[in-house]
Formats: sequence, structure tokens, C-alpha cells
Amino acid sequence: MIELTKNQKKIARELINLGLQRECLSFKNEITQFVNNSKWEASNPKEFYHQLYKKVNTFDVHLGKRYDYLTGSHYFNTVLSLIYDKILTQEDIERFDVEVQNEISRVMNNL
Repeated sequence: MIELTKNQKKIARELINLGLQRECLSFKNEITQFVNNSKWEASNPKEFYHQLYKKVNTFDVHLGKRYDYLTGSHYFNTVLSLIYDKILTQEDIERFDVEVQNEISRVMNNL
């Protein structure tokens, strides 16, 4: 694994924040679709609540695992997971210097 420089860590933090924003937007859209689904109109409100709660809780656990208590030594792996999940794009990764981009490519090609 590569050790990120201070400047590269700053870029990684910005990309991690961008990833968080994109994941939250995607979840917001998913929840909007879920709430607007016409099957809930004739359904049991209690069941609707349980299904909604389950979705929110599952997403919350996911966010906690990915973003809580991040330290500089975990930035690179977090960026890799965001790339693997197609949350960050090639254009996003190009903000890193060539050495980091090459290491990302190497790791991603081995997956």
C-alpha cells in the first residue's frame, strides 16, 4: 500500500466527502422512490414504517462503517472502496498525483 503525502491526504479527504455526498444523494433518491411507491397507499402504515426504518438503519450502518472515525492511514483504502463501488469516477481520481493514480490502478486491476 502507498503512504499518502499531506497534500494527497487533503485530496483524499475531499474525495471522501464527495463520495459521502453522492451516497447520501443516491439514498435520498431511493427513499423518495420508496415513499412515492403507490403500493404503500393501500398498505399497512405500520409495515411501511418498518420497511422505511430498515432502509434508513441499513444505510446508517453502511455510512458508519465507511466514514466514521477515518484517519489518514485509512484514506487510501476508503478511496479504493469508493472507486470499487463506482461512487468516484476516473475524473475524480485524476486529482491525485501520478504515483497515487498508478497505485490505485494497480490495486483495482488486481481485484
